[in-house]
Amino acid sequence: MGGASSTANMTGQRQQQPERQASRKISTQSKTDDSKMSADNERVSRLVQAMTAHPRKRRQGAWTTQATDEGFDGYKESVYILKQLYKKMDPAVMKTLGDAKGEVKLSLKYDQHRQLLMVKVISARDLSAKDLRGKESDPYVKLDLIPDSITNGSKKTSHVNRSLNPSYNEIFTFSLADKDVPNSLLRIQVLSHDQLGKDDFMGEKIIELGQMDWSEITTRWFELEAETDLDISGELEISLSYKLPETLQVLIHRATDLVCREKNRPPHPYVKIIIPGIPKVEETKVIKASCEPEWEEIFEFNVPREELIDRYIVLHVLDKAFLGSAEALGQVYIDLANLDVNEGYKGKFPLADLKNSDRVRTKWAQTATVQEFREAMYAHAVYRYPKLIFQNHQGNKVLSVHSRKAGSSAKIRILNGVPT
Repeated sequence: MGGASSTANMTGQRQQQPERQASRKISTQSKTDDSKMSADNERVSRLVQAMTAHPRKRRQGAWTTQATDEGFDGYKESVYILKQLYKKMDPAVMKTLGDAKGEVKLSLKYDQHRQLLMVKVISARDLSAKDLRGKESDPYVKLDLIPDSITNGSKKTSHVNRSLNPSYNEIFTFSLADKDVPNSLLRIQVLSHDQLGKDDFMGEKIIELGQMDWSEITTRWFELEAETDLDISGELEISLSYKLPETLQVLIHRATDLVCREKNRPPHPYVKIIIPGIPKVEETKVIKASCEPEWEEIFEFNVPREELIDRYIVLHVLDKAFLGSAEALGQVYIDLANLDVNEGYKGKFPLADLKNSDRVRTKWAQTATVQEFREAMYAHAVYRYPKLIFQNHQGNKVLSVHSRKAGSSAKIRILNGVPT
């Protein structure tokens, strides 16, 4: 199951057998099949397909017969515990259990006379299945106006049980002054209702109201995308210069007003510099505990002058984590087509979450560690392992999981049989 899963140790009231036993069961696939499933995404898809079996169908070495509905409820509770453990190990594991998929159909109208934005949520289609064992979801649509200066609050449709193509036909209104329309966003999120824990994110669409034609009603399908982090703030100041015959110099000066996600922990920022198509990645030093870091570091890339028209720079500002993966503080993309090789350039660029931009949407990928965590979580759900999780929970106990490779751990407490 990969490095993260093979090094994860789970403990409870008594020591359990290592995860290697689960790995042996999964490895019973034929060598021919394994060779065809070498890519991480293919292996995850294979495991997801295995979990589409009905809970009462017995599968040798994997499922045990569920005699009653209480048994199935116990399984769902165990899966909830498993999800929470992995989420605490690395939040990215549960943030998106795969690429956002599907579309939502909306009808939008702005009534200038009454200063009202009216949104009709008609339906959605081709949504992703979020049940770890099933083929369906319980989707609903959530709407937010950003910024919400009049405090409209979030609007939600009712949730539709067991559907990937739900119909809603519900209408919502937002008070919105005419002068605020050009700078307002409408965030549409599709989520799957979860009775046991946090609802699962299925995809979203952020609509820039200033780009809409309000002379008539707009009705169309909107493609769902991965979640955009609108909390990102700040700017990155850099300089670009070009030295003949083919050296591009990138000078990272400073960043200002970076987002501080934890009240008592300022970020430890650094910048990763990438030019897609050039096999070289550079990083600045890490500045500890600062929302206003300064670097003054210069990096060089070999870029022939004739290639500048097709090249662009990717600047990732990241928060160095002591455990697990670094957290994104924003990105900047700079086209080199208009770079004056004689004058160079110096300026500030606003930071934003750009993973849904047209340029990089197909290039965005999860880290290997997150992928291995997901793979391990799916496999544990399929094979009901380890037993200390997939059992009736009574009394008080602490369940913990640790991955040496990822340097991450998590605990969950059970009080009187209830996970807290």
